[in-house]
Formats: sequence, structure tokens, C-alpha cells
Amino acid sequence: MKTRILPILGTVMMCSLLIKTWAISAEINEQAVQPQEIAANPSKQEPTPADDAKTSEKQCATGEVLQAVNLKMAAFKLREDEMNSRESAFRAIEDRMKKQLEAVETAKAALDESLRYRKDIANADIAHLSAMYETMKPKQAARIFNEMDAKFAAGFLRQMKGGQAGLILANMQTTKAYQISLILASQGAKYRVVTDTSP
Repeated sequence: MKTRILPILGTVMMCSLLIKTWAISAEINEQAVQPQEIAANPSKQEPTPADDAKTSEKQCATGEVLQAVNLKMAAFKLREDEMNSRESAFRAIEDRMKKQLEAVETAKAALDESLRYRKDIANADIAHLSAMYETMKPKQAARIFNEMDAKFAAGFLRQMKGGQAGLILANMQTTKAYQISLILASQGAKYRVVTDTSP
């Protein structure tokens, strides 16, 4: 919209210039021609407005003013065409970017869905294994947990019922049980409210 204002303003200004030029030219011609015609032929009537318009049109059409105006109009037309071309190019780029953004958003949504699905499967696998270890005898489960990484074992114990998890910890090696206990205790520690028990 903004790019079309300049050509329109230019056209309005050029039309205004043409009208003023025509009016001045008509006055000058009328003043110069009238005394000569009256002196040469006193019986001749004064020219009508239609005659004045024809005379001015002939002089304006062949004058340098019209040529200059035509050149300016041609320049304005070229400028307008160039601006329209640029506007079309910008619109095409904008459309292309919108399509690319939509494609990226679609791909992101698909990736998020895929990650959610994999996370759900991973959580289901941990829950399933935890249920299996929970049904085992505490001594048997403790032997397996002794071989696990402490963080990994803590994740399984966190899924189990407290009583069964306690029995497994009790049957584990003391050092390993202590490491797992520290990991379980530190989870969410920064959100815990510490109460002052000092007297």
C-alpha cells in the first residue's frame, strides 16, 4: 500500500502542473494575439473559449513543457513498475517463508509426538521391570541390584512399594545400599522445606 502512494502523488502533481501550464499558456497567447488581430481586422469578433482551448492545446502539445512532462511521467511509470515488481518479489518471499515455517512447525510437532511416545515406552519398560523385581524374593533381587549402577537401581526402587524396596535394600551390600539411599534422598531435595529442630 505504501509503495503505491509515491506514484499516485507524482501523477497528481504532474496533472496539476499540466493544468497550470495550460492556463498560463492560454493567458499569454490570448494577451499576445488579441491586440494584433484587433488591429489587423477590427470587425473580427473576440475568440470564443473553444478557440482558446484549441490554440492552447496546439501550443502545449508541441512545446517543451509537454515533452518534459512526458519524460517525467515515463520516469514515474518506470518507478511504479519497479516498485510493483519488488512488492511482488517480497510477497513471494513472504509466502515461501510462511510455507517453510509451517513445515518446520509440523516437523517439530511430529518430533515432540515421537519423543512423547518413546518416553512413555521407556517409562512403561521401567515400570514393568520394577514390577518383576518386586515379585522376586528380596535376597534374589538384592543380588541383582548389587551389580547395577546405583542411579539405575535407585530408579527401580523408586517405582516399587516401600516395604518391598526396604527388604531389597536390607539384603544388599551395605555400601551399595547407602549409595542408593543417598540418591533417593537427594531427589527433589531443593524443593523440600527444612524445619529447624534446634532447641
